[in-house]
Amino acid sequence: MAEPPGKRRYSLRVELIAMLTIVLVMAVVSLSFTAEWLGQRRHDQQEIERLQSHARGLAMLAARSFRNGDFQRDSLEELLHDSSAQLGVSYEVHRVRTDDALEQLASVGVHAGFDGLPDPPTELGSRVDDQLLDRYQMLIIDEPIPSRDGQRVSLRMIAEHSPWARSHDWREMLIVAVGVGVLLLVLGGLLLELQVLRPTRALEAAVARVARGELDVEAPTEGPAELAELALAFNDMTASLREQQSTLASARERLQRSERLAAIGRLAAGVAHEVGNPLAAIVGYTELLLGEPELGADASDLLVRVQAQTQRIQTIVAQLLDYSKPAKKVTLAFGVVARAQEVVTLLRADPRCAGVTLEVAGDPELEALADPALVEQILINLVLNAARAAREGEGDQPKVRVRVRLLDDALAIDVRDNGPGVPEHVRPRLFEPFFTTRSAGEGTGLGLAISQGLAEGMDGSLEYLDSDGPGALFRLRVTAKLA
Repeated sequence: MAEPPGKRRYSLRVELIAMLTIVLVMAVVSLSFTAEWLGQRRHDQQEIERLQSHARGLAMLAARSFRNGDFQRDSLEELLHDSSAQLGVSYEVHRVRTDDALEQLASVGVHAGFDGLPDPPTELGSRVDDQLLDRYQMLIIDEPIPSRDGQRVSLRMIAEHSPWARSHDWREMLIVAVGVGVLLLVLGGLLLELQVLRPTRALEAAVARVARGELDVEAPTEGPAELAELALAFNDMTASLREQQSTLASARERLQRSERLAAIGRLAAGVAHEVGNPLAAIVGYTELLLGEPELGADASDLLVRVQAQTQRIQTIVAQLLDYSKPAKKVTLAFGVVARAQEVVTLLRADPRCAGVTLEVAGDPELEALADPALVEQILINLVLNAARAAREGEGDQPKVRVRVRLLDDALAIDVRDNGPGVPEHVRPRLFEPFFTTRSAGEGTGLGLAISQGLAEGMDGSLEYLDSDGPGALFRLRVTAKLA
Protein backbone atom coordinates (compact mmCIF):
# COMPACT_ATOMS: atom_id res chain seq x y z
CA MET A 1 0.00 0.00 0.00
CA ALA A 2 1.37 3.42 -0.94
CA GLU A 3 2.40 5.75 1.85
CA PRO A 4 0.14 8.78 2.37
CA PRO A 5 1.59 11.98 0.86
CA GLY A 6 3.12 14.44 3.27
CA LYS A 7 3.82 11.83 5.92
CA ARG A 8 7.41 12.20 7.05
CA ARG A 9 9.39 9.27 8.28
CA TYR A 10 12.37 9.63 10.59
CA SER A 11 15.36 7.35 10.55
CA LEU A 12 15.51 4.73 13.27
CA ARG A 13 19.11 5.80 13.84
CA VAL A 14 18.09 9.41 14.56
CA GLU A 15 15.24 8.42 16.85
CA LEU A 16 17.33 5.91 18.82
CA ILE A 17 20.29 8.29 19.15
CA ALA A 18 18.01 11.13 20.26
CA MET A 19 16.32 8.91 22.80
CA LEU A 20 19.68 7.57 23.97
CA THR A 21 21.02 11.12 24.32
CA ILE A 22 18.10 12.23 26.46
CA VAL A 23 18.27 9.15 28.65
CA LEU A 24 22.04 9.35 29.15
CA VAL A 25 22.11 13.08 29.89
CA MET A 26 19.23 12.78 32.32
CA ALA A 27 20.86 9.79 33.96
CA VAL A 28 24.26 11.47 34.30
CA VAL A 29 22.84 14.77 35.56
CA SER A 30 20.50 12.99 37.97
CA LEU A 31 23.30 10.84 39.32
CA SER A 32 25.61 13.85 39.61
CA PHE A 33 23.11 15.94 41.54
CA THR A 34 22.11 12.97 43.67
CA ALA A 35 25.75 12.34 44.51
CA GLU A 36 26.19 16.04 45.28
CA TRP A 37 23.14 16.10 47.54
CA LEU A 38 24.28 12.99 49.38
CA GLY A 39 27.78 14.47 49.68
CA GLN A 40 26.35 17.69 51.10
CA ARG A 41 24.32 15.79 53.66
CA ARG A 42 27.38 13.80 54.66
CA HIS A 43 29.45 16.97 54.86
CA ASP A 44 26.88 18.69 57.07
CA GLN A 45 26.71 15.70 59.36
CA GLN A 46 30.48 15.50 59.66
CA GLU A 47 30.71 19.25 60.26
CA ILE A 48 28.13 19.08 63.06
CA GLU A 49 29.86 16.08 64.62
CA ARG A 50 33.24 17.86 64.47
CA LEU A 51 31.92 21.07 66.05
CA GLN A 52 29.94 19.16 68.64
CA SER A 53 32.99 17.14 69.57
CA HIS A 54 35.06 20.32 69.91
CA ALA A 55 32.35 21.97 72.01
CA ARG A 56 32.20 18.91 74.28
CA GLY A 57 35.98 18.98 74.79
CA LEU A 58 35.99 22.72 75.41
CA ALA A 59 33.22 22.31 78.01
CA MET A 60 35.37 19.79 79.86
CA LEU A 61 38.25 22.31 79.90
CA ALA A 62 35.95 25.14 80.95
CA ALA A 63 34.90 23.14 84.02
CA ARG A 64 38.24 24.08 85.61
CA SER A 65 37.00 27.63 85.94
CA PHE A 66 34.22 26.48 88.27
CA ARG A 67 35.83 24.97 91.38
CA ASN A 68 34.77 25.06 94.99
CA GLY A 69 31.97 27.47 94.18
CA ASP A 70 34.28 30.07 92.66
CA PHE A 71 34.11 31.37 89.10
CA GLN A 72 37.41 32.25 87.48
CA ARG A 73 36.35 34.61 84.69
CA ASP A 74 39.82 35.43 83.43
CA SER A 75 40.88 31.86 82.88
CA LEU A 76 37.53 31.04 81.20
CA GLU A 77 37.70 34.00 78.82
CA GLU A 78 41.32 33.24 77.97
CA LEU A 79 40.35 29.64 77.10
CA LEU A 80 37.45 30.82 74.99
CA HIS A 81 39.59 33.48 73.19
CA ASP A 82 42.23 30.94 72.24
CA SER A 83 39.63 28.50 70.86
CA SER A 84 37.74 31.28 69.05
CA ALA A 85 40.93 32.54 67.41
CA GLN A 86 41.85 29.02 66.35
CA LEU A 87 38.46 27.91 64.91
CA GLY A 88 36.86 31.27 64.05
CA VAL A 89 33.76 30.59 66.17
CA SER A 90 31.99 32.50 68.93
CA TYR A 91 31.22 31.33 72.49
CA GLU A 92 28.82 32.23 75.26
CA VAL A 93 28.73 30.81 78.78
CA HIS A 94 25.42 30.90 80.66
CA ARG A 95 24.48 29.89 84.17
CA VAL A 96 21.00 28.94 85.29
CA ARG A 97 20.27 30.48 88.68
CA THR A 98 18.09 28.94 91.30
CA ASP A 99 15.07 30.83 90.02
CA ASP A 100 15.69 29.38 86.47
CA ALA A 101 16.81 32.77 85.22
CA LEU A 102 19.74 32.84 82.79
CA GLU A 103 22.93 34.68 83.63
CA GLN A 104 25.55 35.27 80.95
CA LEU A 105 29.01 34.75 82.40
CA ALA A 106 31.19 35.18 79.30
CA SER A 107 30.86 36.18 75.64
CA VAL A 108 33.68 35.81 73.07
CA GLY A 109 33.62 36.23 69.26
CA VAL A 110 31.91 38.32 66.62
CA HIS A 111 28.61 36.44 66.84
CA ALA A 112 28.35 36.48 70.60
CA GLY A 113 25.42 38.55 71.74
CA PHE A 114 23.73 38.42 68.32
CA ASP A 115 20.14 39.57 68.70
CA GLY A 116 18.73 36.88 66.49
CA LEU A 117 20.05 34.02 68.64
CA PRO A 118 17.51 31.90 70.52
CA ASP A 119 17.82 31.70 74.32
CA PRO A 120 19.82 28.83 75.76
CA PRO A 121 17.73 26.05 77.28
CA THR A 122 17.30 26.00 81.04
CA GLU A 123 17.48 22.22 80.96
CA LEU A 124 21.08 21.30 80.52
CA GLY A 125 22.06 18.81 77.80
CA SER A 126 23.79 18.46 74.45
CA ARG A 127 21.76 20.16 71.75
CA VAL A 128 22.32 21.26 68.13
CA ASP A 129 20.14 24.11 66.87
CA ASP A 130 20.08 24.61 63.07
CA GLN A 131 17.21 27.12 62.93
CA LEU A 132 19.54 29.84 61.60
CA LEU A 133 21.34 27.55 59.12
CA ASP A 134 19.24 28.36 56.06
CA ARG A 135 19.05 32.11 56.81
CA TYR A 136 22.42 33.00 58.33
CA GLN A 137 24.46 29.82 57.70
CA MET A 138 24.98 29.55 61.49
CA LEU A 139 24.93 26.51 63.77
CA ILE A 140 24.32 26.75 67.53
CA ILE A 141 25.66 23.97 69.74
CA ASP A 142 24.86 23.89 73.48
CA GLU A 143 26.95 21.67 75.77
CA PRO A 144 26.69 21.44 79.59
CA ILE A 145 29.81 22.33 81.60
CA PRO A 146 30.27 19.76 84.38
CA SER A 147 30.40 21.34 87.82
CA ARG A 148 31.10 19.52 91.08
CA ASP A 149 29.33 22.03 93.28
CA GLY A 150 25.95 21.70 91.55
CA GLN A 151 26.08 24.81 89.42
CA ARG A 152 24.07 24.59 86.17
CA VAL A 153 26.40 26.09 83.55
CA SER A 154 26.26 25.62 79.76
CA LEU A 155 28.62 26.46 76.92
CA ARG A 156 27.13 27.79 73.67
CA MET A 157 29.18 27.57 70.42
CA ILE A 158 28.08 29.77 67.53
CA ALA A 159 29.78 28.68 64.27
CA GLU A 160 29.40 29.63 60.66
CA HIS A 161 28.60 26.58 58.57
CA SER A 162 31.04 26.09 55.68
CA PRO A 163 29.06 25.33 52.46
CA TRP A 164 29.67 22.09 50.60
CA ALA A 165 29.67 23.68 47.15
CA ARG A 166 29.67 27.17 45.67
CA SER A 167 28.44 28.45 42.31
CA HIS A 168 31.66 27.70 40.46
CA ASP A 169 31.59 24.20 41.93
CA TRP A 170 28.18 23.62 40.39
CA ARG A 171 29.42 24.85 37.02
CA GLU A 172 32.39 22.49 37.15
CA MET A 173 30.13 19.65 38.18
CA LEU A 174 27.80 20.43 35.25
CA ILE A 175 30.76 20.42 32.83
CA VAL A 176 31.94 17.07 34.16
CA ALA A 177 28.41 15.65 33.95
CA VAL A 178 28.02 16.82 30.33
CA GLY A 179 31.43 15.36 29.46
CA VAL A 180 30.53 12.03 30.97
CA GLY A 181 27.20 12.13 29.15
CA VAL A 182 28.91 12.77 25.79
CA LEU A 183 31.34 9.90 26.41
CA LEU A 184 28.51 7.58 27.27
CA LEU A 185 26.63 8.80 24.20
CA VAL A 186 29.56 7.91 21.94
CA LEU A 187 29.91 4.48 23.52
CA GLY A 188 26.13 3.95 23.33
CA GLY A 189 26.11 5.04 19.68
CA LEU A 190 28.85 2.51 18.84
CA LEU A 191 26.98 -0.20 20.68
CA LEU A 192 23.77 0.78 18.90
CA GLU A 193 25.54 0.66 15.53
CA LEU A 194 27.04 -2.78 16.16
CA GLN A 195 24.11 -4.45 17.90
CA VAL A 196 21.04 -2.90 16.23
CA LEU A 197 21.68 -0.81 13.13
CA ARG A 198 24.15 -3.10 11.37
CA PRO A 199 21.96 -6.25 11.69
CA THR A 200 18.96 -4.14 10.69
CA ARG A 201 20.73 -2.94 7.52
CA ALA A 202 21.72 -6.52 6.68
CA LEU A 203 18.10 -7.61 7.08
CA GLU A 204 16.98 -4.65 4.95
CA ALA A 205 19.42 -5.66 2.19
CA ALA A 206 18.09 -9.24 2.31
CA VAL A 207 14.51 -7.95 2.02
CA ALA A 208 15.49 -5.81 -0.98
CA ARG A 209 17.03 -8.84 -2.71
CA VAL A 210 13.88 -10.85 -2.09
CA ALA A 211 11.84 -7.98 -3.54
CA ARG A 212 13.97 -8.29 -6.71
CA GLY A 213 13.01 -11.96 -6.93
CA GLU A 214 16.12 -13.53 -5.35
CA LEU A 215 14.54 -16.10 -3.07
CA ASP A 216 17.80 -17.93 -2.33
CA VAL A 217 19.01 -15.16 -0.02
CA GLU A 218 19.49 -15.71 3.71
CA ALA A 219 19.70 -12.96 6.29
CA PRO A 220 22.61 -13.17 8.79
CA THR A 221 21.45 -14.30 12.22
CA GLU A 222 23.68 -11.94 14.18
CA GLY A 223 23.03 -9.31 16.80
CA PRO A 224 20.60 -9.38 19.74
CA ALA A 225 18.21 -12.27 20.28
CA GLU A 226 15.20 -10.35 18.95
CA LEU A 227 16.91 -9.44 15.67
CA ALA A 228 18.33 -12.98 15.34
CA GLU A 229 14.84 -14.41 15.77
CA LEU A 230 13.55 -11.95 13.16
CA ALA A 231 16.30 -13.05 10.74
CA LEU A 232 15.47 -16.71 11.37
CA ALA A 233 11.80 -16.04 10.72
CA PHE A 234 12.78 -14.20 7.51
CA ASN A 235 14.92 -17.15 6.39
CA ASP A 236 12.05 -19.54 7.12
CA MET A 237 9.78 -17.30 5.05
CA THR A 238 12.16 -17.29 2.07
CA ALA A 239 12.56 -21.07 2.32
CA SER A 240 8.78 -21.44 2.31
CA LEU A 241 8.53 -19.07 -0.68
CA ARG A 242 11.15 -21.10 -2.55
CA GLU A 243 9.24 -24.28 -1.82
CA GLN A 244 5.95 -22.73 -2.91
CA GLN A 245 7.55 -21.33 -6.06
CA SER A 246 8.94 -24.76 -6.91
CA THR A 247 5.54 -26.33 -6.27
CA LEU A 248 3.80 -23.74 -8.44
CA ALA A 249 6.34 -24.20 -11.22
CA SER A 250 5.86 -27.96 -11.10
CA ALA A 251 2.08 -27.57 -11.07
CA ARG A 252 2.25 -25.09 -13.96
CA GLU A 253 4.44 -27.48 -15.92
CA ARG A 254 2.04 -30.37 -15.28
CA LEU A 255 -0.89 -28.17 -16.29
CA GLN A 256 0.81 -27.11 -19.51
CA ARG A 257 1.69 -30.69 -20.26
CA SER A 258 -1.87 -31.81 -19.56
CA GLU A 259 -3.25 -29.11 -21.84
CA ARG A 260 -0.77 -30.03 -24.56
CA LEU A 261 -1.58 -33.71 -24.24
CA ALA A 262 -5.30 -32.99 -24.28
CA ALA A 263 -4.94 -30.96 -27.48
CA ILE A 264 -2.84 -33.68 -29.07
CA GLY A 265 -5.32 -36.29 -27.92
CA ARG A 266 -8.22 -34.45 -29.54
CA LEU A 267 -6.23 -33.99 -32.71
CA ALA A 268 -5.14 -37.66 -32.70
CA ALA A 269 -8.68 -38.91 -32.19
CA GLY A 270 -9.98 -36.80 -35.09
CA VAL A 271 -7.16 -37.83 -37.42
CA ALA A 272 -7.45 -41.49 -36.46
CA HIS A 273 -11.17 -41.58 -37.19
CA GLU A 274 -10.81 -39.72 -40.47
CA VAL A 275 -7.91 -41.88 -41.67
CA GLY A 276 -9.16 -45.19 -40.28
CA ASN A 277 -12.00 -45.75 -42.74
CA PRO A 278 -10.01 -45.04 -45.94
CA LEU A 279 -7.20 -47.28 -44.68
CA ALA A 280 -9.63 -50.12 -44.01
CA ALA A 281 -10.94 -49.75 -47.56
CA ILE A 282 -7.40 -49.76 -49.00
CA VAL A 283 -6.52 -52.91 -47.05
CA GLY A 284 -9.71 -54.61 -48.24
CA TYR A 285 -9.15 -53.68 -51.89
CA THR A 286 -5.54 -54.87 -51.64
CA GLU A 287 -6.60 -58.25 -50.28
CA LEU A 288 -9.16 -58.57 -53.12
CA LEU A 289 -6.52 -57.81 -55.75
CA LEU A 290 -4.10 -60.26 -54.20
CA GLY A 291 -6.78 -62.94 -54.59
CA GLU A 292 -7.00 -62.49 -58.35
CA PRO A 293 -5.58 -65.59 -60.16
CA GLU A 294 -4.38 -63.68 -63.22
CA LEU A 295 -2.22 -61.28 -61.14
CA GLY A 296 1.40 -61.17 -62.26
CA ALA A 297 4.39 -61.61 -60.01
CA ASP A 298 5.49 -57.98 -60.21
CA ALA A 299 2.01 -56.67 -59.52
CA SER A 300 1.60 -59.13 -56.65
CA ASP A 301 4.89 -57.97 -55.11
CA LEU A 302 3.81 -54.35 -55.33
CA LEU A 303 0.44 -55.12 -53.74
CA VAL A 304 2.15 -56.97 -50.88
CA ARG A 305 4.30 -53.92 -50.23
CA VAL A 306 1.24 -51.67 -50.33
CA GLN A 307 -0.50 -53.97 -47.88
CA ALA A 308 2.48 -53.94 -45.47
CA GLN A 309 2.77 -50.15 -45.48
CA THR A 310 -0.97 -49.75 -45.10
CA GLN A 311 -0.98 -52.09 -42.10
CA ARG A 312 1.87 -50.05 -40.65
CA ILE A 313 -0.24 -46.93 -40.99
CA GLN A 314 -3.12 -48.76 -39.29
CA THR A 315 -0.80 -49.59 -36.38
CA ILE A 316 0.14 -45.92 -35.99
CA VAL A 317 -3.53 -44.93 -36.14
CA ALA A 318 -4.31 -47.53 -33.45
CA GLN A 319 -1.58 -46.00 -31.25
CA LEU A 320 -3.12 -42.58 -31.76
CA LEU A 321 -6.50 -43.92 -30.68
CA ASP A 322 -4.95 -45.60 -27.63
CA TYR A 323 -3.28 -42.32 -26.70
CA SER A 324 -6.45 -40.28 -27.09
CA LYS A 325 -8.70 -42.65 -25.13
CA PRO A 326 -8.57 -42.57 -21.33
CA ALA A 327 -7.48 -45.94 -20.02
CA LYS A 328 -9.95 -47.80 -17.87
CA LYS A 329 -8.60 -48.22 -14.38
CA VAL A 330 -8.73 -51.70 -12.88
CA THR A 331 -7.03 -52.19 -9.51
CA LEU A 332 -5.93 -55.69 -8.55
CA ALA A 333 -3.30 -57.18 -6.28
CA PHE A 334 -0.71 -59.16 -8.23
CA GLY A 335 2.90 -60.24 -8.00
CA VAL A 336 5.03 -57.80 -9.95
CA VAL A 337 8.10 -60.03 -10.21
CA ALA A 338 6.08 -62.87 -11.75
CA ARG A 339 4.42 -60.48 -14.21
CA ALA A 340 7.81 -58.99 -15.16
CA GLN A 341 9.19 -62.51 -15.75
CA GLU A 342 6.25 -63.24 -18.08
CA VAL A 343 6.99 -60.06 -20.04
CA VAL A 344 10.69 -60.97 -20.31
CA THR A 345 9.87 -64.53 -21.41
CA LEU A 346 7.57 -63.16 -24.10
CA LEU A 347 10.11 -60.62 -25.38
CA ARG A 348 13.02 -63.05 -25.56
CA ALA A 349 11.39 -64.40 -28.71
CA ASP A 350 10.91 -60.92 -30.16
CA PRO A 351 13.37 -60.10 -32.98
CA ARG A 352 13.84 -56.63 -31.48
CA CYS A 353 15.42 -58.24 -28.39
CA ALA A 354 17.66 -60.62 -30.29
CA GLY A 355 21.11 -60.88 -28.74
CA VAL A 356 20.09 -58.96 -25.60
CA THR A 357 20.29 -60.55 -22.15
CA LEU A 358 17.07 -59.93 -20.21
CA GLU A 359 17.06 -60.33 -16.40
CA VAL A 360 14.48 -59.90 -13.61
CA ALA A 361 15.45 -59.38 -9.95
CA GLY A 362 13.37 -58.80 -6.87
CA ASP A 363 11.40 -60.38 -4.07
CA PRO A 364 8.66 -62.63 -5.53
CA GLU A 365 6.48 -61.83 -2.50
CA LEU A 366 6.14 -58.15 -3.43
CA GLU A 367 2.65 -57.28 -4.67
CA ALA A 368 1.24 -54.17 -6.31
CA LEU A 369 -2.25 -52.63 -6.25
CA ALA A 370 -2.65 -51.60 -9.90
CA ASP A 371 -3.92 -52.73 -13.28
CA PRO A 372 -1.75 -55.73 -14.30
CA ALA A 373 -2.50 -55.28 -18.01
CA LEU A 374 -1.39 -51.64 -17.95
CA VAL A 375 1.75 -52.47 -15.95
CA GLU A 376 2.55 -55.18 -18.49
CA GLN A 377 2.04 -52.75 -21.38
CA ILE A 378 4.39 -50.21 -19.76
CA LEU A 379 7.03 -52.87 -19.07
CA ILE A 380 6.90 -54.13 -22.67
CA ASN A 381 7.51 -50.62 -23.97
CA LEU A 382 10.34 -49.93 -21.49
CA VAL A 383 12.09 -53.25 -22.12
CA LEU A 384 11.85 -52.87 -25.91
CA ASN A 385 13.33 -49.35 -25.70
CA ALA A 386 16.06 -50.60 -23.36
CA ALA A 387 16.91 -53.54 -25.64
CA ARG A 388 17.27 -51.23 -28.63
CA ALA A 389 19.51 -48.88 -26.60
CA ALA A 390 21.61 -51.81 -25.28
CA ARG A 391 22.32 -53.03 -28.81
CA GLU A 392 23.64 -49.57 -29.66
CA GLY A 393 26.25 -49.79 -26.89
CA GLU A 394 29.86 -50.62 -27.59
CA GLY A 395 31.99 -53.27 -25.95
CA ASP A 396 29.80 -55.03 -23.38
CA GLN A 397 27.19 -57.70 -23.99
CA PRO A 398 23.80 -55.98 -24.51
CA LYS A 399 21.87 -56.36 -21.28
CA VAL A 400 18.56 -55.19 -19.81
CA ARG A 401 17.80 -55.68 -16.12
CA VAL A 402 14.38 -55.31 -14.49
CA ARG A 403 14.54 -54.82 -10.72
CA VAL A 404 11.51 -54.79 -8.40
CA ARG A 405 11.81 -53.43 -4.83
CA LEU A 406 9.89 -51.59 -2.11
CA LEU A 407 10.83 -47.91 -1.96
CA ASP A 408 9.18 -45.32 0.32
CA ASP A 409 5.94 -47.30 0.78
CA ALA A 410 5.66 -47.69 -3.01
CA LEU A 411 6.68 -50.42 -5.40
CA ALA A 412 9.54 -49.33 -7.69
CA ILE A 413 10.17 -51.17 -10.96
CA ASP A 414 13.53 -50.14 -12.42
CA VAL A 415 14.43 -50.92 -16.05
CA ARG A 416 18.14 -50.37 -16.73
CA ASP A 417 20.22 -51.01 -19.85
CA ASN A 418 23.95 -50.83 -20.52
CA GLY A 419 23.68 -48.76 -23.68
CA PRO A 420 25.11 -45.31 -24.37
CA GLY A 421 22.51 -43.58 -22.17
CA VAL A 422 20.27 -40.60 -22.90
CA PRO A 423 22.00 -37.34 -23.87
CA GLU A 424 21.45 -34.58 -21.33
CA HIS A 425 19.80 -32.19 -23.80
CA VAL A 426 17.24 -34.87 -24.72
CA ARG A 427 16.12 -35.79 -21.20
CA PRO A 428 13.64 -32.91 -20.66
CA ARG A 429 11.70 -33.99 -23.78
CA LEU A 430 11.62 -37.77 -23.23
CA PHE A 431 7.93 -37.87 -22.35
CA GLU A 432 6.70 -35.40 -24.97
CA PRO A 433 4.31 -36.91 -27.53
CA PHE A 434 5.83 -37.58 -30.97
CA PHE A 435 9.35 -36.86 -29.74
CA THR A 436 11.77 -39.65 -30.69
CA THR A 437 15.47 -40.12 -31.19
CA ARG A 438 14.94 -42.84 -33.76
CA SER A 439 15.33 -42.37 -37.46
CA ALA A 440 12.36 -41.55 -39.65
CA GLY A 441 10.03 -44.52 -40.03
CA GLU A 442 11.35 -46.32 -36.91
CA GLY A 443 8.92 -44.96 -34.34
CA THR A 444 6.15 -42.50 -33.61
CA GLY A 445 7.44 -41.12 -30.29
CA LEU A 446 4.23 -42.08 -28.48
CA GLY A 447 5.56 -44.99 -26.43
CA LEU A 448 6.90 -43.14 -23.39
CA ALA A 449 4.11 -40.54 -23.48
CA ILE A 450 1.47 -43.28 -23.48
CA SER A 451 3.32 -45.21 -20.77
CA GLN A 452 3.55 -42.14 -18.53
CA GLY A 453 -0.17 -41.44 -19.01
CA LEU A 454 -0.97 -45.05 -18.09
CA ALA A 455 1.21 -44.83 -14.96
CA GLU A 456 -0.43 -41.60 -13.81
CA GLY A 457 -3.85 -43.15 -14.47
CA MET A 458 -2.95 -45.80 -11.85
CA ASP A 459 -1.90 -43.09 -9.35
CA GLY A 460 1.70 -43.95 -10.10
CA SER A 461 4.56 -42.31 -11.96
CA LEU A 462 7.12 -42.98 -14.65
CA GLU A 463 10.38 -41.03 -14.63
CA TYR A 464 13.90 -41.06 -15.99
CA LEU A 465 16.66 -41.13 -13.35
CA ASP A 466 20.27 -40.12 -13.61
CA SER A 467 22.26 -43.34 -13.49
CA ASP A 468 25.62 -43.69 -11.77
CA GLY A 469 26.67 -46.42 -14.21
CA PRO A 470 26.36 -46.75 -17.98
CA GLY A 471 23.08 -46.80 -19.82
CA ALA A 472 19.65 -45.38 -18.97
CA LEU A 473 17.42 -45.99 -15.96
CA PHE A 474 13.62 -45.63 -16.01
CA ARG A 475 11.56 -46.10 -12.84
CA LEU A 476 7.90 -47.03 -12.69
CA ARG A 477 6.21 -46.44 -9.32
CA VAL A 478 2.93 -48.08 -8.42
CA THR A 479 1.03 -48.52 -5.19
CA ALA A 480 2.41 -51.36 -3.08
CA LYS A 481 0.28 -53.83 -1.18
CA LEU A 482 1.64 -53.67 2.35
CA ALA A 483 1.23 -56.47 4.83
